[in-house]
Amino acid sequence: MNYKHLRYLLLTSPLMLHSTSQQNQSPSCESTHDLNRVSIRHIESKGLGYTDGYTTLEGFFVPLSALNTRWVPFLDVRGHIFNNSKPAANAGIGLRYIESRVWGGNVYYDYRKTRERNYNQVSFGFESLGRYLDYRINGYFPVGKHKGSLSDATFDHFAGNSVYLARKQELALKGTNAEVGVHIAKVKGIDFYSALGPYYFANDTKHTFGGEFRIGMDVLNILRIEGNTSYDHLFKWIGQGQISLSYAFTPKKMSRKEKKGSCSFHGLVRDRAFQRVDKQEIIVVTTQKKKSVAINPLTGLPYVVWFVDNTSHSAGTYESPFNTLLDAHNHSNPNDIIAVLPGDGTDTGMNNGITLKNGQKLWGMSVVHTLPTTLGTIGVKPLAGVMPILSNSGSIAIVTANSNDIVGLKIVGDRGIFIGDNNGNYNIENNIIICSNSGSGIFFTNDPPVSLSIINNTFIGMDNTIIEGINITAPSGSFTISNNRFKNLRAGITMNENGPLTCSIVGNTIDFTPSLQNAKTGVLVIINEGNSTFLIADNQLNNFYFIPGITQGGIVVKLAGPGITTLRNNQVTTLDPVNAPAYFFYNTGGFSKSQINFSPDNVGNAQYTGF
Repeated sequence: MNYKHLRYLLLTSPLMLHSTSQQNQSPSCESTHDLNRVSIRHIESKGLGYTDGYTTLEGFFVPLSALNTRWVPFLDVRGHIFNNSKPAANAGIGLRYIESRVWGGNVYYDYRKTRERNYNQVSFGFESLGRYLDYRINGYFPVGKHKGSLSDATFDHFAGNSVYLARKQELALKGTNAEVGVHIAKVKGIDFYSALGPYYFANDTKHTFGGEFRIGMDVLNILRIEGNTSYDHLFKWIGQGQISLSYAFTPKKMSRKEKKGSCSFHGLVRDRAFQRVDKQEIIVVTTQKKKSVAINPLTGLPYVVWFVDNTSHSAGTYESPFNTLLDAHNHSNPNDIIAVLPGDGTDTGMNNGITLKNGQKLWGMSVVHTLPTTLGTIGVKPLAGVMPILSNSGSIAIVTANSNDIVGLKIVGDRGIFIGDNNGNYNIENNIIICSNSGSGIFFTNDPPVSLSIINNTFIGMDNTIIEGINITAPSGSFTISNNRFKNLRAGITMNENGPLTCSIVGNTIDFTPSLQNAKTGVLVIINEGNSTFLIADNQLNNFYFIPGITQGGIVVKLAGPGITTLRNNQVTTLDPVNAPAYFFYNTGGFSKSQINFSPDNVGNAQYTGF
């Protein structure tokens, strides 16, 4: 048998025919993408609608039967935890169809928890994925309650004669994004990819349009590194980086070759059917401000503010203040606010004093002010760094009416502030009060019961006459005198009460200058009648000394009637502890019900007379 006969037999044998038929069939192509897999990844830092990075655990699942069909259903589940420990999640299903490109659609239910509330949304996506180019578009629709509660009100701004408040509200945005992606190259198992597209998110009052660009690489379907940047007018510039690791627990399978094209072409196209879905996986949340005019809770009407600046144009508004305090007085009504700016730094236009009206507030605008409103008490920010000067040479700088606030002023006068026979609530805080000519920083004489707070003021005497920081006569009601500073005065605080009175004198500092030889007492309390209660605590008196013929001490309590006085943790430095003790207690009436509670933590010697 020659060679030709042998070749003929081999070719016509059943075994050889079977082998030849296998050679004539199309060779099979291997899928390059793992089907069922879990991934863990981390993103830093802020993104669209969130301010913290987050970590994700993700599972992507495809049935094995999808390897040999054109239809690829999938399940995608993602759980996220933000750096601030707040959770988010996505659960989605989708279906992709393979021909010359992959066409697909998906639907997700998205969840996010913030400090304010829980948010939910439904999102839809459509995609067309190819060997080199991908196209996708997604829509996001919050469901259920998508607005948080309004925050506490805060000061926002002045405009005209009004105070405006702002309340923040968190809310989820609906929107859409679209993207064109490019598979740049695949080299030795490393797939380089970039994508670019616009997005739009909005609610009833806010909307933003922007664009996003991202670029990344995938190494052997195990390691993925990506960076992206975006910009819009609401969230501004954002830059992020992410890294992820994947583990596949389904082995690669063999998939049949399509009728047209090479293994390379169909392998890449089929591979697209098993890639992750790119979408905005975190619900986009932002905050909005709701602004309103501040309402006075006592009147139910908006506050009216009259501005004064001695360099301005005399309209009384925030934009154009009055240039004299008299103009503000003439235009203002009860319960209005008079806001004084320092102007040129002198008392020009503010040197004739002022008589307030009922319920008015007189504010120097170099300190924070508290303002009660129907939305709660707010802090009003300063408008200047220097205190305005208000004066009235040889007379009273400020005369009060019922229920006034006087805050943030440098006050110069014979008497700084006078409170006569009025009633209500008074708040005198954060002022510098300079008094001279035998006057007092605050002179209070009143029969009706009141509530009076004198807090964090500085009292300065200007000459060697009898000058008192605070002189209160015949009061009843509730008094707080705390954290004030007294300098160069013959007396810091003098109180002569008829009661019943509750009074707290706490945390004050009284400095005497020995060279002036004018000190009388630091704190003098005279209890005349009726069950008054005094707390004198945490005060510091420095360099007190003796004037012959005067019954005195650093802190003097003169009991002419029943009452309870408690002293604790005061520190008194006296230059003559024998004749001018640190504490002097004098019972003029021999009242058995008079009571002095003197704590051992007081510094300085005590003297008792008449007990």
